[in-house]
Amino acid sequence: MYGNTYERERARALGDASGEYKYQAGVLKERLKSKDLTPAERANMIAAERELVRKAQKIALKRAVNKGAEKIESDLSDTMKKLQKDYPTAQEDLTSLQRELKDAFDSKTGDAVQEWLVTKQADSMRNSQDDLYSAW
Repeated sequence: MYGNTYERERARALGDASGEYKYQAGVLKERLKSKDLTPAERANMIAAERELVRKAQKIALKRAVNKGAEKIESDLSDTMKKLQKDYPTAQEDLTSLQRELKDAFDSKTGDAVQEWLVTKQADSMRNSQDDLYSAW
């Protein structure tokens, strides 16, 4: 929980309600040890303690989900930067291979190979673009 009042107030100022809920649940748990509580008061305190713990867990879960989403976004961003950096080189290599293949065959076969490669490249780019848009 909190080591001192400063840490408690700092966490509260930073919007960390999870620690505050845990602290309040601990206070209620200490009060439950008291012998002068009626059964109704005791039941109300137990319910309040459970609610505070549930709220703290919910906040911790939201925080974990946000961190996970940020990590996925960061990984995707890093991958995209690498792909964008390598894309021009891959395009140049593919274009040069297409030209070499066209030159290696006679005119009709070379034209057919060239057309097939351009079609495959366009299909591949369209599929990659669809995948990229669906990822975002």
